[in-house]
Amino acid sequence: MSQKSRSQSEVIYVAYVASSIDGRISESSRSKLGWTSKEDWDFFQKSLLGFDAVVVGYNTYEMARKNLSKRNTIVFTSRVNTPNRSGSVTFLNPKKYDLNKLIKEKGYKKIAILGGPKIYNYFLEQKLLNELFVTIEPYVFTNGVSMFAGERFRKYRFSLEWVKKLNTKGTILLKYKYGN
Repeated sequence: MSQKSRSQSEVIYVAYVASSIDGRISESSRSKLGWTSKEDWDFFQKSLLGFDAVVVGYNTYEMARKNLSKRNTIVFTSRVNTPNRSGSVTFLNPKKYDLNKLIKEKGYKKIAILGGPKIYNYFLEQKLLNELFVTIEPYVFTNGVSMFAGERFRKYRFSLEWVKKLNTKGTILLKYKYGN
């Protein structure tokens, strides 16, 4: 993202993804959470403390509703035409209402993107992704949900900022910046 684009938006968008070695984030869109390591979970929870809000898809929201209802959450869903707020959770159809307008109205400056694949892809396509943290757990799923779910082939360039080994079992954490 160019410096001009970043200063115009003044919002930082950071995606967090936990993946198997073969790039799968779950067995299915309805799979339960909790397959990642304690070290990944600890890093993720500590990281979220620095964010004004999180963005998730409806399936991710349904799986993690209890945890997400405790923070400012924006849930992407096609089930609403205008933003619908329930406590700290706002349901939003990004095809019907401008996400940037909502972010500006709320005064959010730092947004965590937590998935799923269509959500990650939305932020890539909109060029609203500044950083990407990928935890790779030492599993191979052979089938399941991919990290990103684009409708057509596109290529996005990231640069690796750093790598950290999280535990002795082989879990690693990668930090990428978009567009370098």
